[in-house]
Amino acid sequence: MNHETTPLFVRAAHVDEVESAFPLGVVLADGRRVCLVRDGETIHAVEDRCPHRDFALSGGDLVSPCVLECPWHGARFDIRTGAVLQGPATDAIMTFDVRVTDGIVLVGPCRS
Repeated sequence: MNHETTPLFVRAAHVDEVESAFPLGVVLADGRRVCLVRDGETIHAVEDRCPHRDFALSGGDLVSPCVLECPWHGARFDIRTGAVLQGPATDAIMTFDVRVTDGIVLVGPCRS
């Protein structure tokens, strides 16, 4: 089976590349910059861009379960919903559907 793309899902990484609690920035074949974050056995995908100043969120930290902190100004986001949990950011971040098939992380359409 070809895992490079499916109708709406694009290959992002091998599951082993996404370490627990260490965000991974990737550029998808369709040009989207996403940040993959593993929380336990679940992998989440969010846009790799803090809406406060456009810095990459992939340089940040998972500071508690499902909470990603921007490394530049400390804004915090819920990686499940994209909601802002702490400023200075005021806008939510986009989240994407994720599937893992045969060890390949596939990122799909925006869900928020």
